[in-house]
Amino acid sequence: MSERQRARFLWLMGAVVGANYLAQIPYYLHLYYFPHGALPSARGVALLGFTLIWFMAGIAGLALRRAPGYWLLGAYLVTVVIFYLHGLITQVTHGYPPTLFIHLNDPILTVVFAIGYCNMLLGALFIVILARHYRALVASPPAARTRPSEA
Repeated sequence: MSERQRARFLWLMGAVVGANYLAQIPYYLHLYYFPHGALPSARGVALLGFTLIWFMAGIAGLALRRAPGYWLLGAYLVTVVIFYLHGLITQVTHGYPPTLFIHLNDPILTVVFAIGYCNMLLGALFIVILARHYRALVASPPAARTRPSEA
């Protein structure tokens, strides 16, 4: 993996996960706040905040080529994939199609669910990339070429 590919990988992962966190705002407002005036629970906000900090610590550590960042990010991605996969399996076992979100007559929910499932699928891909490119992601970057000293 080249340095350019590494940078693109980190940027894409940040964009995908960031979009998922941003999507939670209209999702909550649309389903809970506007129709019912319900404020978010402290527990839900804390959990969302914790997972965001977990992701940010992992990606920052990986950007700095630190092994703990690699492991934090890997654990975060495994957790995200399991979370969305569990939801999908539960949906299917209750008789709903896996593409239910496409058939909703609610554009906000359709987009938010699509972003969530993209997180699941791309999260699985990111796990594979992490596993295959540990050394390129964590090891020191190639040393810069030095010019011979001029005498």
